[in-house]
Amino acid sequence: MKNIIKIFLILIILAALFFAAKPYFLKKDAANNTNNNNQRETGVRLEWKELTNSAAWKPRDSHATFVFRDKIWVVGGLNGNGLVNENHQIRYDRAPHYNDVWNSEDGVNWTKVSEEIWPPRRSMSVVFFKNKLFSYGGWSPISGYYNRIWSSDDGIKWSMLDSKVPWESREGQIVEEYNGKLWLMGGVNYDKRKVFNDVWVSDDGVSWGQATAQAGWSGRWDHAVAVFKGKIYLTAGMDLSSHTFKDVWSSEDGINWNMVTDNAPWPERQGHSLVDFKGKLILLGRLNDEGGVNDAWYSDDGMNWTSFGNLPWDGREDSGAIVFKDKIFIAGGMARDWTWRNDVWSADLNSD
Repeated sequence: MKNIIKIFLILIILAALFFAAKPYFLKKDAANNTNNNNQRETGVRLEWKELTNSAAWKPRDSHATFVFRDKIWVVGGLNGNGLVNENHQIRYDRAPHYNDVWNSEDGVNWTKVSEEIWPPRRSMSVVFFKNKLFSYGGWSPISGYYNRIWSSDDGIKWSMLDSKVPWESREGQIVEEYNGKLWLMGGVNYDKRKVFNDVWVSDDGVSWGQATAQAGWSGRWDHAVAVFKGKIYLTAGMDLSSHTFKDVWSSEDGINWNMVTDNAPWPERQGHSLVDFKGKLILLGRLNDEGGVNDAWYSDDGMNWTSFGNLPWDGREDSGAIVFKDKIFIAGGMARDWTWRNDVWSADLNSD
């Protein structure tokens, strides 16, 4: 009888605890349902379309991709297919490097418009500024690192200017237009075993001055930069110790930099892309020790990021990513399986 009374008392206590806790569980479930509904109502998605899995240009990464005269342009780069060992070490000294120039009105049909302008080169920056195209930096297996400026009025005929840039020769740098000026940020020179965290600025694309010798972010290359909501945003990259970053920095003047976050929710990366697209800051792709990953994230402020989820194209680094005709285009790159690609994809941004 005593045992029955004990069991009865235990059941009463458990029931009381359950009903006392029930409002919490109901509240938690309601919150989860609300969050899920909000995600469905306010979530955005990238809708991708493969335009071609084999463009007319050869597979490559580290090429310059830009928009000029209402066309997509692809210039230079390298192809490491067949030159990767079991440790994922690449014989870049043997890899074909390119000096061809291609353009397309739709990402599907491509025309070679020029070749053999300069020695075959990778990792140069090509930007349209003050009614001209300018090319900076990069590395060539023939001539090494570059500190000369090339310019073109039409993208077909290029001239090397007499002026030399005052910044040290490098590759993996970013050149971006902001507030009517060109800004060069970071890069690497393997011959000198040096990474850079300096920032340089130009009013005309020819004469350069140093904005800062040491920005707030540490020296790096293969980072990504975009102008978004009146600021320059810089994300991730890699140092000489093969350490990849997952930080975000911003600047309103190119000189003073603020760390937005040093621990973004996306995995650390290099060779990714960053674009301002339809009011969102969008980050695409990466490379780390696991290879390329086809993730994509978006943010309204550079601090809070949301994943787009699974994507149809395979992960890659050093692809070309641009905004063209109200869509995002990616072209080529080194894919997750350590092969070089010449495919082209486009995406539009839609809300659920």
